[in-house]
Amino acid sequence: MLTKLLKFLKGYVVIRLTGYSPERFLNLCSHHGIILWGLRSVGTEYEMCISISGFRKLRPLVHKTRTKVVILKRHGLPFILHRYRNRKLFAGGALLAAALLYVLSLFIWNIHVEGNYSLSDEVILNYLESVQVVHGMARRDVHGEEIEAGLREHFPEITWTSAEVKGTRLIIHVQENEDSVPEEIPDEEPADLVSGGDGRIVSMIVRSGTPAVWEGMEVQKGDLLVNSLVEVLDDAGETANAYHVHADADIRIRRTEHYRASFDMPYIRKEYTGRKQTSFYVILGKKRLDLRFWHMDTYEKSDLIASELPLKITENFYLPVTLGKYTEQEYIPTDAVYTREEAVALAKEEWKVFLEKLRIKGLQIIENNVKIDINGDVCTAEGDYVVEESAVQEQAPEITIPEQEEVPD
Repeated sequence: MLTKLLKFLKGYVVIRLTGYSPERFLNLCSHHGIILWGLRSVGTEYEMCISISGFRKLRPLVHKTRTKVVILKRHGLPFILHRYRNRKLFAGGALLAAALLYVLSLFIWNIHVEGNYSLSDEVILNYLESVQVVHGMARRDVHGEEIEAGLREHFPEITWTSAEVKGTRLIIHVQENEDSVPEEIPDEEPADLVSGGDGRIVSMIVRSGTPAVWEGMEVQKGDLLVNSLVEVLDDAGETANAYHVHADADIRIRRTEHYRASFDMPYIRKEYTGRKQTSFYVILGKKRLDLRFWHMDTYEKSDLIASELPLKITENFYLPVTLGKYTEQEYIPTDAVYTREEAVALAKEEWKVFLEKLRIKGLQIIENNVKIDINGDVCTAEGDYVVEESAVQEQAPEITIPEQEEVPD
């Protein structure tokens, strides 16, 4: 990329070489340090690229080798400036635009939040604004470590965050943990394994540590599963030595949960009339400018759909300009009732979404006994389901240091 930029700034030409001894010409160019690139054979002739400074050194070489050089194309900034040398306003505008783009590149024009689920973008952006992290701030004033520490302190549900500057974008990566799982303990430090939920142990493979439970045993959240204390017994079955390790095991816990969701069969259906109207607006920095120069009808009931397009030059070079469009669609609310087929399909879709959320959390569905029933004006999906997960958490062990007996003088 940098090489292409330098070639553009310095300028270069595409030439065609003909004559008696083109190979000798190429050898002389190499001997005199003249760089050629893009060399290709076209019949008995050769085409290649050469810089402007290199082209000016070719005259004695062409004369010496009895060859002929013809310019086919001209590329680069010097030729563009020469072409528009008499258009001072154009040149001045181009320089002014380049200077403006450089100045704009020194600021943050887009703050993007990703990885958040329970916390909305608006909540996080409002907090960032309260600590002076806003659109239009200078890039040099962005201190990632302070932003990350502030987010973790202000939002307890955020367990990990990262602030990254790309071009004119500030990207905030967050990771939420609704279950407040404690941080993992370093491998070199002792650690017990405790249950992260209630259920029955269905499989257990211990690689390090002393098992405190066994397969088929019912456990509750917080119960000790694998002890970090390992005892070494002597021939008499007594403890000869004991030490702590970082417990490691694969433990699967299975439990039964209850699901219930219902909705009314009567509902309000939107019947769209086909009438709609569109308006546009522009956001410059923090100011919104409505481009509504015509009469807009007033609908009694309507849906308003907004779409925005931030302007950018490259993937991460955002400009402080956003184009927006409002589309308003008129509808008439009418009373309707789900058919049995529609209600069952809707209940199944809600159950499917619920299961997908469980899978995202790492739970495996073992058994599904949820049934859908329509009783009068209410559709209800209810039943038990069995899930299995690796609900294991690390916990620092309580290590007691035995008191040393005093030796009498």
